[in-house]
Amino acid sequence: MQRYYFPIIHNGQFQPDEEGEMFGSADLAREYGARVARDIASDPEFDRCAGTVVLVIDSAGAEIWRRVVVRCSAGASALR
Repeated sequence: MQRYYFPIIHNGQFQPDEEGEMFGSADLAREYGARVARDIASDPEFDRCAGTVVLVIDSAGAEIWRRVVVRCSAGASALR
């Protein structure tokens, strides 16, 4: 098991994940990161123009995945 962190960049501000989560593989951590991104995008109060990014960082500090959550554009309503 390894600890992975899921910080978020929202409106240009970095929001760290101080605790992280334990996963048996990087693939499972990426799946969790994708769920976090989907949860954010499904929030009816989510600002679609905020430029929100969900990151997955391993315990060594390396970025292993990122997802931009809905960019502001006409008709944008799904994850990219």
